[in-house]
Amino acid sequence: MNRKEKSGITYVLSLAGKSRLLLYASAPFAALSGLCAIVPYVMVYRTFLCLFSEGMDMAETLRYGITAAIAIVLKFLFQIVSLSFSHIGAFNTLYAVRREISRHISRLGLGFFTGNTAGEIKKVIIEDVERLEKFLAHQIPDIVSAIVVPLAVFGYMLSLSIPMALCILSPVIIGFILQGAAMAITGNQMPEYHRLLGKLNSAIMQFINGMPVMKTFNLTAKSYRDYAGTITEYNAFWKRCTRDQAYTFGVFLALVESGILFSLPLGGFLFLQNKLSLSLFLFFMIMSLVFLSCLLNLFGFAVIFTQVATGGDRIKAIMDEKRLGEGTANIEGGGSVSFEDVSFSYEKTAALKNINMEIPAGKLTAFVGPSGAGKTTAAQLILRFWELSGGRIRIGSTDIAAMKTECLMDTVSFVFQETFMLNDTIYRNIAIGGKQAFEAEVEQAARAAYIHDFIVSLPEGYNTLLGEGGVKLSGGERQRICIARAILKNAPIIIFDEATSYTDIENEYRIQKALENLLKGKTVIMIAHRLHTIVGADLICVFDRGNIVEAGTHGELLERGGFYRHMWEAYGGTKEEEAV
Repeated sequence: MNRKEKSGITYVLSLAGKSRLLLYASAPFAALSGLCAIVPYVMVYRTFLCLFSEGMDMAETLRYGITAAIAIVLKFLFQIVSLSFSHIGAFNTLYAVRREISRHISRLGLGFFTGNTAGEIKKVIIEDVERLEKFLAHQIPDIVSAIVVPLAVFGYMLSLSIPMALCILSPVIIGFILQGAAMAITGNQMPEYHRLLGKLNSAIMQFINGMPVMKTFNLTAKSYRDYAGTITEYNAFWKRCTRDQAYTFGVFLALVESGILFSLPLGGFLFLQNKLSLSLFLFFMIMSLVFLSCLLNLFGFAVIFTQVATGGDRIKAIMDEKRLGEGTANIEGGGSVSFEDVSFSYEKTAALKNINMEIPAGKLTAFVGPSGAGKTTAAQLILRFWELSGGRIRIGSTDIAAMKTECLMDTVSFVFQETFMLNDTIYRNIAIGGKQAFEAEVEQAARAAYIHDFIVSLPEGYNTLLGEGGVKLSGGERQRICIARAILKNAPIIIFDEATSYTDIENEYRIQKALENLLKGKTVIMIAHRLHTIVGADLICVFDRGNIVEAGTHGELLERGGFYRHMWEAYGGTKEEEAV
């Protein structure tokens, strides 16, 4: 079967590769362990027969005891082997599945992440995959045992008395029919459960991340509408599930747990008719209590299997997301960037409309315009964050769609407005910008970004451990670490998205001077709202409503008296600032 045609747990096992062979190997040992667990009960039953018989054979009784002891030892040995195989296979499967998901989503466009919340993605990668471990490591051996043992016991009971065996099984059949009918009426509620749990995770993450704002406006978890509403919806879902299934599930449990009510009348009748011996009558009374409880485990496994299968479907849904295509070409023709009739839409909203522009190699080009004009989108398209709706983008003479992803990533460096910090040392946060960065190179990049003096003033220096998200640093300090990271990468094309938005006036000036000295010969694209930072740009492209309405130098655009001139005046530009 093709992987695309598989679903649920079958699809997840296909991602596990050879690791699933260990899971398959655990099943026969689990079956052997379950069969060995039956042997002591059979030996006890036969011992009772010997004890109540007239010619009691002590040697045979001893043999039954030895057989029971050996069966108990083998049961635990087979169980150890089975669980060893299942646990090794389960953890290898988790690793393989998470690796495949991570590898896949790294190749997806940003549209996937804007259409799915962080809570939903986290639930799939963490919770849905983690649930697999419990199922694969524990439930698979238990399910095999829960199936094999009742079948073996039922077969043994059939060999003793067919009517009594069928009588003991009848409440289970009635119960499962009743429960199946109830589930058919209420419908499959697992998709709704997973949707609400993903929504709840997302709301919790938003509440935690937004805690400073919550404190400022004195918002509690109860007054935070999204979080409180999701909790209420989640609570209502479970109340609805309980109300829909409580009565039928209660009847089901009553049937399964009261099997003796079925076997006692029939057993008593057959005993009085001399069609059932006293020993067999007592045996079936005991089995009516034990046997049905074993089958009840299968229903619990069915619920767990449904949850895991639904989680597997969610994993498959992510893996079915279309990747960005990858070419085989390397860059040719230098570091210039050209847009040729480029159009792009976020679903049905047009962000760029037939954009044509030439970004010269080795020069500073600025993208300016109102919020939502398309300048950041245009810059992100150079790194293929999304597939174009139309047109093409070239670096040199090479279409980026035909380039190797690794080549494109090595060619372009992007400093985002929203800074990202690893929960690691400052050194490691800078060093990820270079494949094989040496300590001297990291320090040189930090000096170039004017962050070195601050780093060495810390007690641990470059070995200072940052909290999650870089919470020990100010916004400007985090931004300068990101700039140092980009400088270390030393890519021929560098894109800055509001690179100085969190810096003070002194550091902003220093960064601008550093860019002038260190980025000579590189193609620099700077997205800016603070117009005074790009007055020296070689080319300024003015965006408005997805179009480039003007392009030129700062002086040329002011002379034209167009859209840029109005922006400059609204910004508060003066003749003195123009001279600067």
